[in-house]
Amino acid sequence: MMPAKKKNRDRRVLQKLFGEVRTLIENAPDAEFPGILGDEFARLLQSVAPPKVDQAQTIYDYLLQNKHRLTVIARMHQVMTTNHTLPGLVNGMPCRVSPFPIQWFDDGVMFVQGAEPFGGIIGLYQHGMVKFAIAARDIPRGVGFMGQDDFIFVDADEANARINQKSIPKTLPELTDRIAQLECLLAGREEDEAEYQKFLQENPWCFGAQYKQIDSHRVLDDATIPDFTGVRVKDGARDIIEIKQPFLALFRQDDDFRSEFNNAYNQVERYLDFTRMEADYLHREKGLFFDNPHCYLLVGFDLSREQIKALRRKEKMNPAITILTYNDLLAMAKNTVEWVRALKEAPPSSITTGATSDISAA
Repeated sequence: MMPAKKKNRDRRVLQKLFGEVRTLIENAPDAEFPGILGDEFARLLQSVAPPKVDQAQTIYDYLLQNKHRLTVIARMHQVMTTNHTLPGLVNGMPCRVSPFPIQWFDDGVMFVQGAEPFGGIIGLYQHGMVKFAIAARDIPRGVGFMGQDDFIFVDADEANARINQKSIPKTLPELTDRIAQLECLLAGREEDEAEYQKFLQENPWCFGAQYKQIDSHRVLDDATIPDFTGVRVKDGARDIIEIKQPFLALFRQDDDFRSEFNNAYNQVERYLDFTRMEADYLHREKGLFFDNPHCYLLVGFDLSREQIKALRRKEKMNPAITILTYNDLLAMAKNTVEWVRALKEAPPSSITTGATSDISAA
């Protein structure tokens, strides 16, 4: 047992140090705060309560042996949940807006909005406008972390329009059933491109609910017939969607692109160039509205880490072309379902101040 005199002295020293640290933290500018703490806060928490590493020790024994330390952690969680996840009302429905652990934008702030504290959909407040994010990629292990280019950020008005469009099944079970259809095609190694064309035409919402419809094989001219053109929800303009069957060989043995991939990529570049140069003609003669069109090239499935990196490098050559693998499409479809679910729980409208929590933060 530690002598009472030494215990009291150590306690006074710690209280003084914590007081000084608290004063420094309170007075630190917000922009400098990440550099001041860095990873030290995580280390501090681990010093308060070390993680459970003894596999022979039961969970309950771990809790018992660290009862008071873990109680402090729980109190910290309670304080953060009470004071730093903000209650509000959206269309009369209660929701919580919480801080997000990643901040990509110097002129905006990312947050999480949902029915529960620190849960829900990722949001961005930038230039006085609220946007909500849909993850648009599948990130396999070893390829890297997702960045801002791997998300589609949609403003609140467009988000409302997306989740309420007729092409989206009305119930979450229906949405998940549609995803199961795509998974069955891939699991069965279906190579008939027409099967995927049929699925996408019936389920345009899989592309982040950004298209209210996709039309197949619209003839732009005799030599320009893309697989699909998608009608955007936000402005009614069209994008181009070109697909190849998932199991097409894309790479040679030396890891360079095969001619099949290069031909597909060159094809979508020609489509984009044509729609840009002939936008007036297409609108006037064909009734097809193209304005700053984007193109999705859907190709490849279960590629290696290095192959995915090669696709990302190729993608950077033309920002108007997004190369999606079928893994990406599947991830985007699943993320869209979660996005729709989260927005239905906490609709994307202006937040008004709600009642404060009745849980004490003392």
